Amino acid sequence: MREKPSGTPWNDALWMAQRAIVLQVLRDDTEARWTLAELQAEVDDLNPHALSHALDRLLEEGVVVTCGAMFSLASRCALHLDALGMVSI
Repeated sequence: MREKPSGTPWNDALWMAQRAIVLQVLRDDTEARWTLAELQAEVDDLNPHALSHALDRLLEEGVVVTCGAMFSLASRCALHLDALGMVSI
């Protein structure tokens, strides 16, 4: 069983980068597919290394999926949770 993090790690770059990616891939006003460069352009205040590491972590957790090595997009599960209103912004 995973340990629940205590508090909100607002100063944790990995945590912030993961949130930023999730918010981008769930946007409904843009294309569903995102390149790493596009994600970086949208969240340019984050360290590119942290962003890449966060994307890898989200892939491991099943929050995003990739289409080849080029694009990332929200997983079906993330989209469904968002449609149910379970993802709050």
